[in-house]
Amino acid sequence: MIQPLSAVRTYRRLKRYRQVTFTLARYGFGDIADRIGFSSLLKRGLKGKAKPTVSPTPLRIRTALVELGPTFVKFGQLLSTRPDILPERYIRELEKLQDEVAAFPFNEVRAIFREELKGNPEDLFEDFEKTPFASGSIAQVHKARTPSGSVVAVKVQRPGIPRLIETDLHILADLARLIERHVPELRWLQPSELVEQFARTIRRELDFLAEAQSTERFRRNFKDDPTRFIPAVHWEFTSARVLTTGFVDGVKVTNLADLEARGFDRREVARNGARAILKEVFEHRLFHADPHPGNFFVIENNAIATVDFGIVGRLDDETADQLGLLLTSVLDKDADAVLQVFKNLNLLHEDVDEGLLRFDIEEFIDRYYGLPLQRLNIQTVIGSLLQMVRRHRIILPMNLALLGRMLAVASGVGQALDPEFSIVDEASPFVRSFLIGRVDPRKSARKLLKSWRQYRDLLRALPSHIEEIAAKLKKGELLVSLHHEGLTRLILEIDRSSNRLAFAMIVAALIIGSSLIVHLRQGPEVLGIPALGLAGYLIAGLLGMWLVIAILRSGRI
Repeated sequence: MIQPLSAVRTYRRLKRYRQVTFTLARYGFGDIADRIGFSSLLKRGLKGKAKPTVSPTPLRIRTALVELGPTFVKFGQLLSTRPDILPERYIRELEKLQDEVAAFPFNEVRAIFREELKGNPEDLFEDFEKTPFASGSIAQVHKARTPSGSVVAVKVQRPGIPRLIETDLHILADLARLIERHVPELRWLQPSELVEQFARTIRRELDFLAEAQSTERFRRNFKDDPTRFIPAVHWEFTSARVLTTGFVDGVKVTNLADLEARGFDRREVARNGARAILKEVFEHRLFHADPHPGNFFVIENNAIATVDFGIVGRLDDETADQLGLLLTSVLDKDADAVLQVFKNLNLLHEDVDEGLLRFDIEEFIDRYYGLPLQRLNIQTVIGSLLQMVRRHRIILPMNLALLGRMLAVASGVGQALDPEFSIVDEASPFVRSFLIGRVDPRKSARKLLKSWRQYRDLLRALPSHIEEIAAKLKKGELLVSLHHEGLTRLILEIDRSSNRLAFAMIVAALIIGSSLIVHLRQGPEVLGIPALGLAGYLIAGLLGMWLVIAILRSGRI
């Protein structure tokens, strides 16, 4: 979890903080910076630096993210996988984000090898190409040959990148909290939760040992599948900042001209790719969650080779069961059951109009129900579903958003390879098997046994818990802890109002007391008026003016 910044850490990161704020303001987002309290900071550093804001908003967002560097580029890439919260025109623009940057010098590669693997790359490998064949914001990749003769790809983490990312994560977390507090129309996007998800994702991506373990797990899952190739991890040359895997010599799945030139069967490639993804989702419950086409290559026998397992998605049993229930509910044309699935997945916030949502669900089902599979375009179906989700401001769980995006990308790539390709046709047997598996007696028995064990443990502990509660009640030691949400502002307003009321009563008392003294003409006089009464009038007048000014400045009369 990202913790709030201390004063010392805020001071240390001030230079980067100002850079982020100025950049966002230069690209036309100064109004948000002003609303979250950065107007004075911007006025000191933004004179003459503002960019024209005539460009479309999505383009300005993408350009600003590129200027801010690798962390923000990665954040934009994550947002490009969230069509449940961003309209399609934003998604299309953010998909253009590329994290390719200039390679870092080879002497820094040597330094990292000495720290991580206790040796120079030239000594550890039979051959090591000093010029990387790929370079990104997190790492760069070199081709090498091991002493045993294996050709490998060596991924080396960029120096200093973890420190920069941690700094930017704290800044993003601060901005998210301020936006939630001061920009209510963006609160439904749950900025803090988005930043938390991103922080977990990018920190895992920085851990090459975690990526290596994911790679090995995918390799085991497809060890008997000749249509899918996952490169092996060379553990002797792998650490938290260096990852070595087998080198994939293939053609990018989107390079149609090269596929044709090398004699690959595009129709077979499309089917192999779709089946691999469907196996990941419906059989393994573990899927490659970075659907960038550059991570997929075609090798001999039209097999699909996949690289870069830094980001993976998972489907737990409960979510998988709810997806199965969602599919059967759609097939049964049961909008109420679909709505219940949304509730079971905790997707509905308190402001959702359930009647209107039910109506939209019925309309969605009617639009596609009964259509032949050949006429179903999965991208159109998912697009319609996501429009409905955005309209009702429903935030999908990260894994479901990634899953929907991956299926849409797979469908688009498949149709580019083969215009007659339909991912629905390929998915049918997997969905059928998945739904049958939901009613498998053995699976039901395992769930029943698990539930029985949980209830058995609860029943065993219940008598002692009841005894403990009864003993505390008897001694008067039972405490109930209450936590309020959203009452802080009300408490402050009541406190402020009571203070003003007390202040007004004091002023009134001074006026009344001074009037009595003047009327009785007690004590020494000034200009024919008792001095004590005159002093009381003056003090009451000053206090009254102060109270009136305070009320006027608050904007609430």
